Amino acid sequence: MVNINSFIHKVKLSLEAHRTGRMGGYRRRLSDPMSADLYGTADAAIILYTLGELPEVGQERQDWVKTLQSFQDEASGLFPGAGHHAIHGTAFVVSTLELLDAKPLYPITGLHHLKRRDELISFMETLNWQDQPWSESQKGAGIYASLVLSDSVNAEWEKWYFNWLWEQADPETGLWRKGAITGEAAVVRGVPLFHHLAGSFHYLFNLDYRKKRIRYPEKLVDTCLGLYGEGQLPLSTESFSFYELDWLYSFLSVMNQTEHRGKECKAMVKDIGEQFLQFVARMAEGPDEEVYEDLHTLCGAVCALAIVQSSLPEQVESDRQLRKVLDRRPFI
Repeated sequence: MVNINSFIHKVKLSLEAHRTGRMGGYRRRLSDPMSADLYGTADAAIILYTLGELPEVGQERQDWVKTLQSFQDEASGLFPGAGHHAIHGTAFVVSTLELLDAKPLYPITGLHHLKRRDELISFMETLNWQDQPWSESQKGAGIYASLVLSDSVNAEWEKWYFNWLWEQADPETGLWRKGAITGEAAVVRGVPLFHHLAGSFHYLFNLDYRKKRIRYPEKLVDTCLGLYGEGQLPLSTESFSFYELDWLYSFLSVMNQTEHRGKECKAMVKDIGEQFLQFVARMAEGPDEEVYEDLHTLCGAVCALAIVQSSLPEQVESDRQLRKVLDRRPFI
């Protein structure tokens, strides 16, 4: 059993260290200028929600909302942020505002052309599924969170979106998109299969949000176990990352839909979960006043820890039950 209280203590200290002079504002990195940043502010809100400490009422909550809304471009309605595509930034902020029961100030007109079925399908089909499945998935999944959580589309639009994902699931791996993962061209390009898994993670939380079925759950189980057995699942060892969140969420999501190779699945989750807990314990070592540099990667680690605690409660000692943000709304 691993006690995570000291880690959570340092997470809270880190949040304070990243707080800027602006109410409700946070910078992403300690080395960044002392000004509110889109990702730092959204990451801080997600972390506090996971810890169960996001303000539920009062002026501080209103400050969070105003600061997050201030990152929106009035003309396009998008939320551009450094380090990611504007669609990612938009989905990231819109889904964070949802935690505060709030919406963007302006319509997301920069994505409104995608409200048409032909434009939506064209957008999804022209993403670079073969060479950049991981980064491109932030766009393909991000349009869903951005438009759905901002009440910009209806149930018919969601049906178009999910029908396309159903038809484009790869029958050999269970991932997205068929034709981009297997076959001679994909093999020659040499994109690691884990990149396709990490990309598919972004579509899985959209499916889970509406309780949709995965088309080939048994194949997806086989893919995950194969990657694990071959040592192709990267793990956090020296710094925080989103690795464990991406693949643990994906694997647990598919386990909810099939009992295929159930014992092997549970053993793998236990093994990786325990390794992650040991990593968290190592990162909590050192002076009590130590803080972490990057709120974005820390956000990924804290969200992964919530999944591990939920999956392996007997392995985690803590004074709180962490909340899984993806159980509430899609996108991260």
